[in-house]
Amino acid sequence: MNVTPFLTLVEREAYRFLRLFKQTVMPPVLMTLLFILVFGYSLGRSIKQIQGFDYIIFILPGLAQMGVIQHAYQNAATSFYLARMERSIENFLVAPLSYIQIISSFIIGSILRGLTVGICILVMSSLFVDFPITSLSWLFLSWFVTAALFGALGILVAMLAESWDHVALISNFILIPLIYLGGVFYSIRMLPPFWQKISLLNPVFYAIDSTRFALLGKSEFTWYLSFLIILFMAFIFLLVCTILFRRGFKIIN
Repeated sequence: MNVTPFLTLVEREAYRFLRLFKQTVMPPVLMTLLFILVFGYSLGRSIKQIQGFDYIIFILPGLAQMGVIQHAYQNAATSFYLARMERSIENFLVAPLSYIQIISSFIIGSILRGLTVGICILVMSSLFVDFPITSLSWLFLSWFVTAALFGALGILVAMLAESWDHVALISNFILIPLIYLGGVFYSIRMLPPFWQKISLLNPVFYAIDSTRFALLGKSEFTWYLSFLIILFMAFIFLLVCTILFRRGFKIIN
């Protein structure tokens, strides 16, 4: 295993989003603060508490996880598709790297960006909201696996995409609706029984539920099962991406 080329690719992915910090990290932080002000303080007057927590505190874990999910996906999808479009992916193929190392470097870049966004969101939110953190280690583990899952999804979409519109299509019409319907702004226990069961089919729900347990110490589903579900999905997506990449599936645009 060649560690130096692998670490170089990871450094490249990290440098890619850190160089544009004002565009890649600050917007989701400002958007979260707007959600806190608009939803937290306005709806919070009507919805006093959910599961024993003030409304603004209840939605915070979902808002943080939303930032992690969106930007982990965007980092991998844009970086991998750009490598295909510019044909710079050919340089990776001739380097002394295994297929899993190449795929992992993109996913680690997504994890780093997702964790950076999540941390910045919580730090900035702490200036306006006094919220608990039940388990910091569990929080980072949940974010890590979630970012890996949606980073792998971003790579898969970038492999299949024929244009930038296809990359944005998944984000705008599939990912964002799943996030909003995953219990960010409400508890699924507030829904009728039928829609509660439908919500359990949403994979984003388990990612949000895992983060909510890490911050607030309460979950709407069995917390360790939520984590195992997103861990299993992350492994499946990583495996699929590696197999397709090894076969050369639409690598060159």
